Amino acid sequence: MTKPGREIMERKLAFLRQFLTDLEPYARLDAEGRGREHYAIERLLQLLCESAADIGLQFLKARGYGLASSYRNVFEALAQQGVLPRDLTQELIDACAMRNLLTHLYDTIDPTRVATAIEPALNLYRRYLRWALVEIDTQG
Repeated sequence: MTKPGREIMERKLAFLRQFLTDLEPYARLDAEGRGREHYAIERLLQLLCESAADIGLQFLKARGYGLASSYRNVFEALAQQGVLPRDLTQELIDACAMRNLLTHLYDTIDPTRVATAIEPALNLYRRYLRWALVEIDTQG
């Protein structure tokens, strides 16, 4: 990865780390506390998805791949290139489907679903961060 590309990627990785750090305290809340904070939780889930997709786009760009038309396409393209593991790909697609629901209000938002998404999101995006850190070193 070129120096400017790496600098951009490191900034994007820093955002992902910050969003993870910001979400962590909500994992310590009980159901009632999570319910009171659901707007903040929803926003952080949205930012995590967007950040992960931005990172994925940078990897695609470094490989000469054109812009993807959706978050799903970003992760699928990385998987098709044999870069992103399939299980991680599917989990990211599922997580971003929730992001679409939250962002576009396709349906009534279920606060219980939001409240129970915290720990899985933390686990998923930590795994994605670890993958991205290995991948950025692989690309030089």
